[in-house]
Amino acid sequence: MDSELNFLDSKASVVYGIDALSANMQKRTGVENYSRSLIQALKNHPLQNDERVVLYSLFPLDEELNKFPQGWSSKILSWFLKRGWMPVRMSWEMIRHAPTVLFVPGQALPFFCPRKVLTTIHDIAFVRRPDLYQPAVRKRLMRMTKQALKKATRLLVPSQTTRDDLIELYKVNPDRVVVVPLAADTTLYRPYTQQEAAPVLQKYRLGTNFFLVVGRLEKKKNITTLIRAFELFKSRRGIGDPFELVFAGEPGYGYEKMKPYFDLSSVKSHIRQLGFIPDEDLAPLMSQATAYLFPSWYEGFGIPSLEAMASGTPVLASSIAVHKEVIVDAGMFIPPGESEAWAQAMAEIVHNTVLRTDLITKGKERVKNFSWEKTAQQTWDVLRNLV
Repeated sequence: MDSELNFLDSKASVVYGIDALSANMQKRTGVENYSRSLIQALKNHPLQNDERVVLYSLFPLDEELNKFPQGWSSKILSWFLKRGWMPVRMSWEMIRHAPTVLFVPGQALPFFCPRKVLTTIHDIAFVRRPDLYQPAVRKRLMRMTKQALKKATRLLVPSQTTRDDLIELYKVNPDRVVVVPLAADTTLYRPYTQQEAAPVLQKYRLGTNFFLVVGRLEKKKNITTLIRAFELFKSRRGIGDPFELVFAGEPGYGYEKMKPYFDLSSVKSHIRQLGFIPDEDLAPLMSQATAYLFPSWYEGFGIPSLEAMASGTPVLASSIAVHKEVIVDAGMFIPPGESEAWAQAMAEIVHNTVLRTDLITKGKERVKNFSWEKTAQQTWDVLRNLV
């Protein structure tokens, strides 16, 4: 049932409505983590006298999300079908009780929107690299993005790379697109001592010699190149080498084609698929990894690179534009399709202690440029500018 909050009876002259459905998910990856971290950081910025915020969700908010500062509240919009909550149920809410500004941290908007709408376009990889997406998903993303471009007053993007892509490929007015970089949770992602991390390492039966890969096991993440590279790396290490390649993420699009690479690998026993790992476990693992590997063909930002830098872990990333934008000189960049180059980079980060120390130092400095408080302040600036 809807909460008792009624915008028509509210004394507030400015009401910000925020879609919190993805932030309220139990299993969260990219967009869900962004939504949750941003909402929590937005709460730390005091509202002005005439401002109120309401969070919309299909289900009651979890304990953490449900802690509100003054002027904040939630509204549960019940819906009896598995699909249609955003386009239909949210539309009905917008018709009955439209907020002054609607903010949707994802790209899907309701059919009916208020006059002022802010949404986030995380990337448009489905246009740049359509081969990396399931056709049905690509069509859905294209439809959602076109609707967002048509209905949104302003568009947030996480990187200059995504802004350039949006302007070039969709001919969007540059004045509508605002770059608001993302961040990492540096209270959780930090350097852990081996003793602190020991319970998590034991839980997943890991030593301290491993390369870590985080994210859905899908075509976009370039998994097969990494497996071939690891095989080359191991072939030059000799018998008894302890290094493992560890994947933290669930199967996604294209996994059925990459599964034989896992199953038939010459170093199969040293490749681990751990599935989805909650952040509370992932953070200590990140800090203990020899390096974080980020070989994606395309990204809109790449929060895990910041999480690695905050953890004191070197980053080896594909040489794509957004990685160079976010990481700058705090990582090694490798052509995404070259297994031999990846194998050499793994070997170098293991043997070259000077390079390793330099990347860790630069990473810790680089990550200081990003914070969820800064992201929240920039988002508030855009929201208030709309009013």
